[in-house]
Amino acid sequence: MTDATIDVVIPVWNRPEETRNCLVNLINNTPVARFIMVDSGSERDTERLLQEFADGLDDRALLMRDDANIGFVRAANRGFRRSEAPYLALVRNTTQVRAGWLEPLLAFASAHPEAGILLPCLSTGENGCRGALEVASASFAAMVITRGLYQEIGGFDEGMDGGIWCLRDYTRRACSKGFLSYRVPGPAVGYQEEVQFGSERRREENLQRTLELFKGRWGDGKSYAIHVPKGADLNLLKQKLDWLLKGARHGDSYSVMMPALLCREAQQAGYDLLHENIALLPLPRLAVDAGRRRVFERVVARNPGTVAVAAIDGIAFPWSQSYLSFSELSERIRLGYPE
Repeated sequence: MTDATIDVVIPVWNRPEETRNCLVNLINNTPVARFIMVDSGSERDTERLLQEFADGLDDRALLMRDDANIGFVRAANRGFRRSEAPYLALVRNTTQVRAGWLEPLLAFASAHPEAGILLPCLSTGENGCRGALEVASASFAAMVITRGLYQEIGGFDEGMDGGIWCLRDYTRRACSKGFLSYRVPGPAVGYQEEVQFGSERRREENLQRTLELFKGRWGDGKSYAIHVPKGADLNLLKQKLDWLLKGARHGDSYSVMMPALLCREAQQAGYDLLHENIALLPLPRLAVDAGRRRVFERVVARNPGTVAVAAIDGIAFPWSQSYLSFSELSERIRLGYPE
């Protein structure tokens, strides 16, 4: 037992060069951590490497071994069960952290007791990294979990695919217990996309089974395109966005189209960082109606089945004869996602 602030779980299966780089960067840039390395039947060179790190770190390391590759999710859960610190982190052995990567996450968690899952900015050009952004999914590349959340919901569902839907399930389980997930600005963390193993047919079967399990548990998320007309002000927009945030936390997505000036004011107020499932889209100021319509058409092209919504009751949606009033949408949210 140590006095570490955070236990960092690193599942490992071979890839010794990437594993060495990952561990060196973690050790150098995470001084408050204990490292739990979970070796899933790696070959001899990786096994020796991990033993060297464990010996050098002494009580700052715990090395766990299995004779076979038990899979990333099971290895992560096994490491979580041996954790003791106030915070847990999960990091792939192909991830590269930088100096100062952890401090913003822990500071945000300390200031926001509702935060249960915290993600660093990954080096993929995420525009949300200019401010903290509530997200719908975690990341196996690097994530931090509070002890309170882990005690409430435990680890990942090992019956799922070990990919994006397993992560989305975890954030939904967290949200159902009052814990939110955030991406927090700070030094970008580098990572590699994982190589897919096994036959394509088996991976597809596994994905379909996971989707059925996820939808049976959480339902289908819906897509909405909301038109905010000229004349609406920032206070009215915020009232609408407060409703949308409830739906976004339960898997719905919203494209909110509005006059360019209002959109700029909303961005300055930070409303574009409420949730990654809420996108604020400016309508071109000088375009004719056809130009504004194309904004709506692009939303529908990206998300077939998108439902049109008029943001102000009594003002028609301009580009579809079939649409919901905002009162009807808010009632759907109220009934579907009660407090």
